[in-house]
Amino acid sequence: MRRLIHRLAAWLTQKTAPATVRGALSSAPAFLDSYRRVRNPSALELLAELKNTAYTCATLNASVCATYPPRLYVATRRGEMRPRCLTRGLSAGEHRALHTRPELAPRIKASERIEEVLEHPLLRLLRAVNPTHNAHDLWELTTLYQEVHGSAYWHLTFDGLGVPEAIWVLPSQQVRLVRSPESGALVDYYEVQTATGAERIAPGALIHFRYPDPRDPYGAGLSPLRAAFEQVAMASEFLAYKRALWSNNAVPGVIVSPAEVISDEERARLETAWQQKFARGGTGRLLVAESSLRVDVLQQSLGDLAALAEARATREEIGNAFGIPIPFLTGETNLANLQAAEQQHASQAIRPRLQRRDEKINEQLIPLYDATGRLFVASDDPVPRQQEFLLKQQETDLRWGVRTINEVRAERGLEPVPWGEHPWQPTSAGPQRTNGFAE
Repeated sequence: MRRLIHRLAAWLTQKTAPATVRGALSSAPAFLDSYRRVRNPSALELLAELKNTAYTCATLNASVCATYPPRLYVATRRGEMRPRCLTRGLSAGEHRALHTRPELAPRIKASERIEEVLEHPLLRLLRAVNPTHNAHDLWELTTLYQEVHGSAYWHLTFDGLGVPEAIWVLPSQQVRLVRSPESGALVDYYEVQTATGAERIAPGALIHFRYPDPRDPYGAGLSPLRAAFEQVAMASEFLAYKRALWSNNAVPGVIVSPAEVISDEERARLETAWQQKFARGGTGRLLVAESSLRVDVLQQSLGDLAALAEARATREEIGNAFGIPIPFLTGETNLANLQAAEQQHASQAIRPRLQRRDEKINEQLIPLYDATGRLFVASDDPVPRQQEFLLKQQETDLRWGVRTINEVRAERGLEPVPWGEHPWQPTSAGPQRTNGFAE
């Protein structure tokens, strides 16, 4: 096992990139807007904008992905021994579901049997991640950091035998990829900023999850929050404006003009008295003026309506960047639209995220436990339509005698029943017995 880990670490650290790739690597543009006036946001500035609509979208994707933890499977080919770990045989429906997924085809196309692994050191690691986090925390944080920064980092620590004993999710805003100009590696090491200074982590001890970034496909990923940062910042500025207007600290609601010139001290005293009397819920109170005053009320209703329309459009643009359907962000919807939105979200946002996460685990974590390529992880399909299709297919197979009740019960993990060995058919479907089963 120790030799296997050393080989894997050496493969990760010594893997070099061709000159065409090294020469194409470049940093992201230094400006955010088209006028080249606003610079790119830093990692901390991105994290500071995780609020309002952006927080809703990011945490929604992260929490949904966390409800689909990957399952561990083992594929057995002709001539291979049965797995020595505790396994569960798959039903016919589960077999079909795995074989219909193109990303799993290279792993299972030559297998004679696929079983789900129920007990394994990897499963124990994923259940007891570290002294602070459990499995749900691991999956949720992994997706959440990618939604905000485009990257999530697992720092693996090993026991005396070279087996991973804990997974530590690193704060992505404190991690930096370092490439030496004279090196042929894509990443020489990862630099983590800590309270005591910068720490270096070798690539073999860290798993880097990332979203694709066309500007630098070998670096940190491009997050939805970064892609929609202009809209997110605009929404924050709009809320700040509304808060300032509500607190009478931005555009004044009224202009008070004394009939005669007054001193600075008197003007300050008048402003303070007016603010204390009418600000924060004081509208409608009685005012007895000491002298003649002219009060001009400023109306901002048209501007407010335009700003509200702009805020709604901004919220939709943020939702589009995160793959969140609009019905999830508004109360103006109905059941049909909400069900369609759930299917859209599952197929276009959740499924790709789960597949990207599982592939990274199969690529870098599974080889630490299995050098044969028999083990792999795969998450359940989150698309409701697929589940509804399987239920309808079971119903049709039962109705026309394609499968028995016990076969369907086995797919659902239920024990067989004595009356479920024969295909069931309704009384008008053909030859029958008196007990309702087909001859």
